[in-house]
Amino acid sequence: MKESEAKERIAELSRLIAHYNKLYYIDDNPSIEDAEYDALMRELGSLEKEHPSLAKADSPTRTVGTAAASRFEKFKHPYPMFSLSNVMNEDEFLEFHRRMQKDTGALSITYTIEEKFDGLAVELIYHGGKFATGSTRGDGHEGELITANIMTISNVPKTIAEKKELIVRGEVLLTKAEFERINREREEADEPLFANPRNAAAGSLRVLDANITKGRKLRFFAYQVANYREVSLTGEAATMDYLKKLGFEISDRIRTVDSPEAVLAMYRDFEAKRRELAYEIDGLVIKVDDHALQEKLGVVSRSPRYAVAFKFKPVEAMSVIEEIVIQVGRTGALTPVAKIRPVPVGGVIVSSVTLHNPDEIKAKDIRVSDTVAVVRAGDVIPKILRVDIAQRRSGTEPYHFPDRCPVCNGETAVTEGEVIVRCINDACPAKILKTIEHFVSKDCMNIEGLGKEFAAELVTKGLVKDFADIYRLTGDDLFTFERMGDKLRDKLLTAIEKSKRTTLSRFICALGIRHVGEETAALLAKRYKSIDAVMTLTHDDLISMDSIGEEGATSIVSYFSDRNNRALIKGMLSLGVTPSHEEIIAVESPLTGKNVVITGSIEGYTRSQAKEAAERMGANVQSAVSKTTDILIAGEAAGSKLKKAAELGTKIIDAPEFVAIIKKHM
Repeated sequence: MKESEAKERIAELSRLIAHYNKLYYIDDNPSIEDAEYDALMRELGSLEKEHPSLAKADSPTRTVGTAAASRFEKFKHPYPMFSLSNVMNEDEFLEFHRRMQKDTGALSITYTIEEKFDGLAVELIYHGGKFATGSTRGDGHEGELITANIMTISNVPKTIAEKKELIVRGEVLLTKAEFERINREREEADEPLFANPRNAAAGSLRVLDANITKGRKLRFFAYQVANYREVSLTGEAATMDYLKKLGFEISDRIRTVDSPEAVLAMYRDFEAKRRELAYEIDGLVIKVDDHALQEKLGVVSRSPRYAVAFKFKPVEAMSVIEEIVIQVGRTGALTPVAKIRPVPVGGVIVSSVTLHNPDEIKAKDIRVSDTVAVVRAGDVIPKILRVDIAQRRSGTEPYHFPDRCPVCNGETAVTEGEVIVRCINDACPAKILKTIEHFVSKDCMNIEGLGKEFAAELVTKGLVKDFADIYRLTGDDLFTFERMGDKLRDKLLTAIEKSKRTTLSRFICALGIRHVGEETAALLAKRYKSIDAVMTLTHDDLISMDSIGEEGATSIVSYFSDRNNRALIKGMLSLGVTPSHEEIIAVESPLTGKNVVITGSIEGYTRSQAKEAAERMGANVQSAVSKTTDILIAGEAAGSKLKKAAELGTKIIDAPEFVAIIKKHM
């Protein structure tokens, strides 16, 4: 490439990478996958190598991450926090190994192999055996001070036996199970879902409100002591043993090997089994074990020469976008969804892909009829990785996000600090329908028989405009439905009448308050005991509770301050709805006093019903399998939790046995 062309391309690549770095490190909202980002970095590095005079000191190839966000106090690292260079296949790793042999003069090199966690890199500093400072990596030299948030992570030791200053680096992450739980709560609250566990972990850790961090079960895995000389550590394996003895959690899959062939064997094994792990990894970290050799090899630019990230290939499939539809949620959120030709991705048939917001569509220039690469981010949520421009049909137009609500033609707006477009028309039929569907669902008011079809007809006919209207329905109203007979009418009316006697937590959850899912509703009910008390809560009352942060407190106060919402609740109470708080009096059972995890689907029970049943039988229900778990209740499609329980020797009860216990003791 000519120098003039190279200069232009280097500038463009630097601009793009800086943009993606901000999205990844500051906004916790990456718009491209690692493989695509790595390809841009490699192209930039190659051009700079070919034209060294064009390489700038602040090039992305010579810097780490990006500057700390202005909303946090900055913190200067005692030692730089470097980023790893990547190898993408076996040949590239073998080339790395040959370079290690050449530069050290050693024929045989011992490597330590660790999982490459997909989380947020942090640094913890201990003084006199006490945790003193926690910070993000930032640009490698200066990060964000997040000590209060780190303090909420339960497996971070607050005190250690080492009295010398100790600088520990590691990764903060979420298990796949906790990621799914958080997204379920966000979906219940009609909030945008996190795209993958890494985003959720980073977003949870880098919030100004430590209460939000506390409510998300983050975990810290240690992998480095930066000041290893001061504590006489001679290698990586010795460092891991030392960290474990001090009480830090480290991966139990770390291995030390003496040949490149052993590294490749482990890579193949991990790549085949990565979906079985409880957390997400995107490759392996290979380090020269000996610290003396590490010092001899040194650091080049932004990366140590003695270590590489051996990345996994992304599992992707090609498909075609047949249409883009806009779904309207109960808070008015307009979510674009790409309908694609069904295609298998990682063992699951994918036909719909959420595009999240207008910015993502614009950034990737996604158009109807485009051929696209689809991946499952975190092996969970389908995502469009890229558009195959070479296969784009001529004459296709860029997608234009609607200016008005596609359902009611009402005005839309973007809330400050968000990228989500929302319909602001309170009378929007789509918003009303979604709120009614949520209200009558099994985990809320549990009105049997009043499913999506009937709910849609009630809203369309104008019979139901709010929750209270459900309790004003008469037999004559229901007879306006097609195929409605006496038996079905009586069954629906009975279900509606039965739902009036409900628990306070179900009622609060059913109201559809933003940021209030099942767990928050249960917390409010347990502490305040009545809907009247909950309606009078102040911001300070709420913020003092565990797991309720600034956004949640503001949303709850705003909801109950609205005169229309208060009138709606009073209207339901006047119609006979009686939400009451029930203190769970546990019955004696085989689950009494046991730490229990429930996974998979259990026929006849929703997730919350199964949890409630276990708690009524005296169980302490946990969200993830650990050494403290006594029993795993495994339903259909139990997944990684079942494998983890088997590895730990945890007692396993299948769904039929669990149901039998319920029937016997409740």
